[in-house]
Amino acid sequence: MKRYVFVALVLCGLSVGLLAAQTAKPAASTDSAAVQADRALGVAFAKGDSATVNKLLDAEFTWIDTDGIMWERPDVLRAGLKPLVPNASDVKTLEHPYAKGTVVWIQNNQGNKYAAHIWVQRPAGWRLLHANEIATRPADPIPNVRPDYAIPCNNPCKEVPYKPISASEKAALLAWQDQEGANGPGHHDMHIGDNVTVISSTTTTPRKSATAPGPTPVNPAAANRPQVGAAPALWARTWDFGDAVVAIMLQPTYGGKAYWSSRIFGNHDGFWKMEESYHTTIQASPRMTALPLLSEKSSR
Repeated sequence: MKRYVFVALVLCGLSVGLLAAQTAKPAASTDSAAVQADRALGVAFAKGDSATVNKLLDAEFTWIDTDGIMWERPDVLRAGLKPLVPNASDVKTLEHPYAKGTVVWIQNNQGNKYAAHIWVQRPAGWRLLHANEIATRPADPIPNVRPDYAIPCNNPCKEVPYKPISASEKAALLAWQDQEGANGPGHHDMHIGDNVTVISSTTTTPRKSATAPGPTPVNPAAANRPQVGAAPALWARTWDFGDAVVAIMLQPTYGGKAYWSSRIFGNHDGFWKMEESYHTTIQASPRMTALPLLSEKSSR
């Protein structure tokens, strides 16, 4: 998130505040309870209403900003962070409910600015569990460098530094590992939900799920290249909501910078799919690489 320091006359500040009030998008009576809560939180941030902000942020709230810095709830409040996408009339809002409406993914978009808000229904009402903000940028002038040697998919296909506890967490992880290649190539698309748009720091890519469960064709040209495993997971955390699992992962990219992934996985009659996915590059990350296995080195 870009941080600005404003030095202005009081009169100028008042006029800006008036303009914001005139162009703000009000909550409509037809909006769902989650969207109304999202609007209320945006208004509270704009007004500096810390009591309402405090109330609507979940106790386990985390916020990933456009620089790829993840803030936990105490630091969000202490630093006085402000949303990337304002509560304005030109903001486009998408809403996708999961787990019988107890988990709601809301995307607010204004130009190249995207914010994913994951709201969850707690006993005391709707609370914002996680936010991931992306301001899309031009493609990196230094592209990722694909390794010219094979890298087996041990992490994440076979293991990750995370132990699922609940049945839903275990099922979601197994499905994601299958998606990434644990059980052979071609299983990726069948685990992609119908509404997925993968938002990353440089792309906004619509993805469609396969029409029926089953492997998808593998590009023949890829068979002649060294097989490189999927981006591993270095850290993961999940929240179980029954038929939906919210997940945050820290993943390096071979030949590129590490990124945060914020996802929702959903249960489709026992078949789990990735429903939402935001990838935020960690701008301060060095470029990651991998070394050939010792046995491969000695054979060359």
